Amino acid sequence: MRVSPFRYRTHLPLVLALLIGLAIALGWLVGRSDGMGGPPLVVLWGGDPEVFDPQQTSHPVAQDIFRHVCEPLFYEDDTGRLRGLLAEDTLDYSEGGRRLTVRLRPGIIFHDGAMMDAQAVQGSFERLLHLGGSPLQNDLRDVAVAAQADGRSVVFTLPEPDYEFARLVLSNSYAAVVSPRTPNGGGSTFVDCTGPYQFVPSLYHAGRTITLMRNPTYHWPPALFDNRNAAHIPQIRFDFIAEREGRLDALLNGEGCVLSLSSRHVEQVAALPRFRLYDAMGGVTYLGFNFQRPRWQNLQVRQAIAQAVDKTSLAQTGPFLVANTPLTPNTTGYDPDVGDFSYSHDPKRSRTLLAQSGFERDSEIVLLIPESNTYRELAAALQEQLRAVGLDQVQIKEVSRADILTQRQDFDLLLFDYAWGDYTALAIFLGSGPRNLLSYPHGDVTEMVQQARTAATSDLRRQYVNQAQQVILEQAIWQPLLIRRITFAVDGLCVQGERQSSYGELLFHDGDTSLARY
Repeated sequence: MRVSPFRYRTHLPLVLALLIGLAIALGWLVGRSDGMGGPPLVVLWGGDPEVFDPQQTSHPVAQDIFRHVCEPLFYEDDTGRLRGLLAEDTLDYSEGGRRLTVRLRPGIIFHDGAMMDAQAVQGSFERLLHLGGSPLQNDLRDVAVAAQADGRSVVFTLPEPDYEFARLVLSNSYAAVVSPRTPNGGGSTFVDCTGPYQFVPSLYHAGRTITLMRNPTYHWPPALFDNRNAAHIPQIRFDFIAEREGRLDALLNGEGCVLSLSSRHVEQVAALPRFRLYDAMGGVTYLGFNFQRPRWQNLQVRQAIAQAVDKTSLAQTGPFLVANTPLTPNTTGYDPDVGDFSYSHDPKRSRTLLAQSGFERDSEIVLLIPESNTYRELAAALQEQLRAVGLDQVQIKEVSRADILTQRQDFDLLLFDYAWGDYTALAIFLGSGPRNLLSYPHGDVTEMVQQARTAATSDLRRQYVNQAQQVILEQAIWQPLLIRRITFAVDGLCVQGERQSSYGELLFHDGDTSLARY
């Protein structure tokens, strides 16, 4: 039977309408930032920090994860200028630097739908203080935070003048603002914040992986980025693989996108053109003394230990740079001239000082380290250097990093590290709080740091910060040894458009995995 072409023409408008509708639907789906996009960005890490609440952890891996989810009021741009993120740029200091008023940006909501207003900000800081586990605890203990009646202004009343409060506290990632619906009790694994990604508890598999989901309504990114709306990458997944070789295999096989390389793997990965490498600096590895034990209260003994250490030799054990100051070059307050006050390797002088002090060379010395292959290698090398000046009874004791930070330990010497973005680290680790792992009993360093923060000029501030570092070095409170050299590998087949901040962090808000080729 022959079909008349007229029948096709009578249905043509309907067919066209269906095709147009289908095109509109497909366009809508493609345009939805939470529905489409490329594969996840997979970051490879060695261990699961287990707690991701910024107000209850100081774990560096946790920080690298929650920084995508939680945001503070301010940030520093690449020029060092303080800019508003959740707050507006303007800072209003009054009462001689004792009162700071900030004004919040409108229209920001938390991941759980709560509105970010002045009362929410006040509640977030009150929660931080209530939990008592934040590394910012000392900075905020005597600070009154008050929401104002307009709903957008928050007043911070400080115990004394502090012209660095916004820069050093309110822009710190551990001062991230959490939702008012977040429970105040401890033990929270996840929180709701305001960032470009959000936690989804069902996507966390303890010890194995955690996946962050894109916040589709995000539209207040820092001016660091070209993308002014939600992130292009739909998910960021962190895979925890304990073995270094396992992490490398996952990267090379295309199962991961980003990895911090061990030193012996850098050349291997650099030879592959698909990878881009970024260099960054980690924290300071130091040797500290337990001031609770009388033997380490003797300055001569501390000086002797400091001069027994060959930093250059230690640096050859891994991807390290020699540290001659208590702060790293990418830390606010760093001044290379401070290194003039550091002790050099001088084993002959070390033996002389030990003899003059009457130190009992045959007594046991407990060297405390965190459980880590890197620290085992460093401790073994340090053990040999101390043996070279006549200290033959150095015993290495390993405990978990968490236990070093939260539980008082029996030790003589501490081989540990800290990574902190500004000079307040000096007061945090030598002040009255729980981070004073060395039980340093004096308040001189803390006082100098406080004077720096009350200084109205940068020159006077630098003078106080340098004095604090000079005390640490000359009094051998701790001996800065090494700076961790970090090399990140990014698979160009996985992601495009990442950039590195002036502090060394990899930033992915402009990044895109939709062109990934596996």
